[in-house]
Amino acid sequence: MKIRYIKSLIILALSTSFGGGLACDVDDETGEGDELPSVDCNAVEVPRFEDMTVWNSCVGCHSSTLSGAGRQGAPGDFDYDTHERALFDPFETAEVVVEGEMPPGGGLSAEDRALINTWAQCGAP
Repeated sequence: MKIRYIKSLIILALSTSFGGGLACDVDDETGEGDELPSVDCNAVEVPRFEDMTVWNSCVGCHSSTLSGAGRQGAPGDFDYDTHERALFDPFETAEVVVEGEMPPGGGLSAEDRALINTWAQCGAP
């Protein structure tokens, strides 16, 4: 099971790198998911929010306990310190991460970017 998960992450990471022609169109009317590499949610192990340590890279700015200058410009409605708060817009979260806009200056591995994309596209459990 773990090998299948690792293989899935590698495939997702590669599709992130070459994703121009692999993007899915989750919702044509709102545009959600337009820029994201597609994910076969039946073929991958979908991570649960609580098991994803990648959020530690986000909560330095995106935490409900921070305000004003402590958020370093992060919008007040995007927080990743609880599952409930992270559900505000999973597709937007995945898009800015996959596109390298967040975190500022990069820093997330291809595997972490793919993990967030999988989480968002597969129901954000």
